[in-house]
Amino acid sequence: MITYAKVSTEETAIRGIGEPSKDERPAIPERLLWKLWKRRAARQDEFRTSAGTRVRVLYPGRAGTAAGPDFRDALLDVEGVGLVRGDVEIHLRQRDWDAHGHGDDPNYNGVALHAALEVDSPETALHSGNAAPVVSLSGLLDEADNTEPANLDETQVSSDLWKLLAPRGYSRPINAAEAGDLLDRAGDERFRRKAALLGRFAAEQGPEQTLYEALLECLGYRHNQQPFVKLAQAAPTAALRRAALPVLAEQRPMALRHWLLAVSGLADDTSASPSRLPPGLGPAMERKEWHLFRVRPANHPAMRIEGAAMLGARFLERGLLVGLEDASGSPSQLTAALTVDGRDGGTAPIGMSRARDLAVNAVLPLLHDMDGGAESSYLALYRRFPKMQGNEVVREMTEQLFPEAWRAGVNTARRQQGLLHLAALLRGGG
Repeated sequence: MITYAKVSTEETAIRGIGEPSKDERPAIPERLLWKLWKRRAARQDEFRTSAGTRVRVLYPGRAGTAAGPDFRDALLDVEGVGLVRGDVEIHLRQRDWDAHGHGDDPNYNGVALHAALEVDSPETALHSGNAAPVVSLSGLLDEADNTEPANLDETQVSSDLWKLLAPRGYSRPINAAEAGDLLDRAGDERFRRKAALLGRFAAEQGPEQTLYEALLECLGYRHNQQPFVKLAQAAPTAALRRAALPVLAEQRPMALRHWLLAVSGLADDTSASPSRLPPGLGPAMERKEWHLFRVRPANHPAMRIEGAAMLGARFLERGLLVGLEDASGSPSQLTAALTVDGRDGGTAPIGMSRARDLAVNAVLPLLHDMDGGAESSYLALYRRFPKMQGNEVVREMTEQLFPEAWRAGVNTARRQQGLLHLAALLRGGG
């Protein structure tokens, strides 16, 4: 018997008795299944494929916000395989996978589990040639909301996640103060690892190019980070500097923007032809290498490229490394040095929140490594940075790991970075 004592109007659509046939099953919005997965999947003892394979959900994943699967970075315990990290796609019917074109879309190659209300076979074929197990969601409809304590989601999911984090040195804290200390430690660990990585790159190609690549990577919206790294390599800072130094100072920002857009493949005018590029720049990228679908104007690569050009012109004489090192006296001073205001009061190519991200993830780690590491002044400055603009990973990790009363303690950039470090550990990285 499916009972719903306290359900939303939307959920009344799934009241019923027993397991209805496909023809008898009332219409259910796919969005409702999405909500039930997020709220209830980790509380199920297990799901099963039609072949009998058991799947337990440790973490249902965070909601996808762009083209691609419904949930990202889920943690699953799959019988015969063990712990699996990957994406989850939700459908009313398994056959909707092909009807929606997912089988031909490489964006869905990371799907580790396909979940549907109507299941036809134990696996779904991915574009990569691999296959994802398929489980039935009917069990999500059998759970009565009036038996759910308000904090059951938090306690169940967080307990499973802390069990995974404990072997990595991060045991579940017992109070808010201990949680803050844990996040500080995790944030420092992320900073040091990033510093060591940038230091290795600097030893191979020089610190100026390494900083330039790190800055451009941070300018990229999540799906455009790798294209921005490729752009930085195709338009190296040394070649840009040689080409821009003879140009009048007031014309340098536009010249740099012109060249970067030409190399990126995003230029709209014919004057930005790659054949007219200065020596050392190119080959030009293709427009299709960039993710442009549903990207907000402030995050568009062309806008970020304008910001990169303005920064390049700002520090052309001294170089990025020296100029930003000189500006590293305080969080506000370094943030100001990395901020690029919009022309005529328009959208800022690099606003304050993005500038803080550049400081925390690129400038300070590299300067820390070059200063010899350990307890450098740059690590101390990093620890003073205020809270940055949140992202979906930080928000999701905060909600999954900590009770609501503790969440106000995520109040510094260092602690936000700590959450990102814990998320990386859960994904098997870090």
